[in-house]
Amino acid sequence: MQHKNLLFPLLALSCAVSAAVHANNLAITGPGAGADGSSKASGISYSDVRDNNLQSYWQPSSNSNQRVSVKWSSAIQLNQVVLKESGSAVTSWRLVNNDNGAELASGSSIGSNKVLNLSTISSKKLNLEIISASSAPRIAEFEVYLNTEGGTDPAPTDPVDPTDPPPTGEVTACSTNPQGFASLDGGTTGGAGANAVTVTATTGAEIQAALANRDLNRPLTIRVNGTITTANSGGVSKFDIKDMNNVSIIGVGNNALFDGIGIKVFRANNVILRNLRLRYVNTGDKDAITLEGPASNIWIDHNEIYNSLDVGKDYYDELVSGKKDVDKVTISYNYLHDSWKTSLWGNSDSDNFNRRITFHHNYWQRVNSRLPLFRFGQGHIYNNYYTEVQDTGINSRMGAVIRIENNVFENTTNPIVSFYSSALGYWDTRGNQFSNTSWQAMPSEGVIAGPNVQPNAVLNLPYSFALLPTNEVKAHVIANAGVNKCSF
Repeated sequence: MQHKNLLFPLLALSCAVSAAVHANNLAITGPGAGADGSSKASGISYSDVRDNNLQSYWQPSSNSNQRVSVKWSSAIQLNQVVLKESGSAVTSWRLVNNDNGAELASGSSIGSNKVLNLSTISSKKLNLEIISASSAPRIAEFEVYLNTEGGTDPAPTDPVDPTDPPPTGEVTACSTNPQGFASLDGGTTGGAGANAVTVTATTGAEIQAALANRDLNRPLTIRVNGTITTANSGGVSKFDIKDMNNVSIIGVGNNALFDGIGIKVFRANNVILRNLRLRYVNTGDKDAITLEGPASNIWIDHNEIYNSLDVGKDYYDELVSGKKDVDKVTISYNYLHDSWKTSLWGNSDSDNFNRRITFHHNYWQRVNSRLPLFRFGQGHIYNNYYTEVQDTGINSRMGAVIRIENNVFENTTNPIVSFYSSALGYWDTRGNQFSNTSWQAMPSEGVIAGPNVQPNAVLNLPYSFALLPTNEVKAHVIANAGVNKCSF
C-alpha cells in the first residue's frame, strides 16, 4: 500500500465566537449528570453544572492537583474551549487531550471567560487539570466547540502558540543545570547538594561498591577515571541505580569508558549521567543506558554512545532507552553514532505512560533508525544535528506528540515518520532544515511527514529554553556534543 503524506492543516481561528457556534456546546453531550459533562471529575458538583450559569459549578475538595473532564462515547472534532470560573481562585492550570497526553493550553488564571482557540483536533476526552489554586476553585463552565466560521489557511510557516513560553537566553553548552523536562519540579541536581559524598572509581567493582554501600540520606557522585569492563566489575552485568535518589556518575576528562557494560536507572529519581563513553554493550539489558519507571528527573548529558553497524541489527539493543513511567528526562549534547536500534521510548504498543522527554543539541551520525522511536507521551526535539540516517529518523507512534524544532537533517532517509504501530503519532514541526533527504513509502500502516513537512499537532511546553537559529545548529553541535568538552 502506498504511503500517505500526513498533512493536517492548522487553522488560524478567529477569536470571535458566533451565535451559531455557541448554540452547539459539545460538552453538553458528554456523559454524566452535569450539563457540561463535568461530573466526571473527582470533586463535588454543587447541584448540576448548568450551561450558561455561573452560579452552578464543580468544586474539588482540594486546591491542588485536581481534574475536571469532558468525555464522549466516540471521538469528536473540536477547536475551541471556553472556561469560566466562579471567582478567581485558580493560579495554575493546563488543558490536556486525554487520548494522547498532549498539552493543548496552560495558564496561571482562568477568570470569568477564558477562550482558547486551538488547532482542530480529534478527542474522546479532555482534561482540565487544576495544578494549584488559592482555595478550592469553582469551575462553572467547560464548553467545547467546533468553530467552522472565520477560519483561514495560515501562511506556510510553523505555528507559535501564545500560551507557550518564548525561547529565552543564550545557548550554553556546559551548563550546570538542564533545560527541558528535567528542569521541572525543582530541576535535576544528581549527586550535588548538602552533605554530598564524592568517590572516584577506576574499576567497575568500585562503582558497584559505591552504589551498594551508599548512604541513602546523602547525595552521591561517582567520578569514573578508567576503563570499566565486565571483567573488572565484580560479576555484575550492568550497574543498577535502583531504589535510590540523588546520584551522579560523571567521567573524569576523557578517561571514562564503559566497554561492553551499561547503566540502568530503575525506581530512582534525580540522576545525572555525564561525560561518559559507552560502547558495545551486549550484557545485562543490552542497552548502554536504560531507564525504567518509576523514574523521574534524569539528565543524560555530554556522553558518547555507540555500537557498530558491522553486526546484525539485533546483536545490540539501544544506545539510550526508556520504558514504563519514566518522566521529566533531558538528553543533551550526546554524540550517538554507529547504531542499528538507537533510542526507544515505550517498549510496546501497550506501554502507555505519559513520558516527557527533551532531546537537544545531540549529534546523531551513521544510525539506522529510532532517533528516537517514541510511543505515547510528549517529546521535545530541538537543535539536534542528524546525518547519515539509513532507514527512519524520528518515529512518533501511539498518539505521541513530538515538537520537532530547529533541527538539521542532512543525508537522511525518512527523517520524520509514524511507522509500525496500531495508532499513529503526531508532530509539531517548526523551523527545521532538510538537505539531501529521501522520503520512501514503506509499511502499509505508516505515514511520512514529507516532502512537504507540515505540523499536524501543537505541543505547548511548561518551560522556557534557549534556541539556536537553525543555520547555527550543525557547527555548534559538532563542536560541543560528546565527552571532554566541558570541565565537570
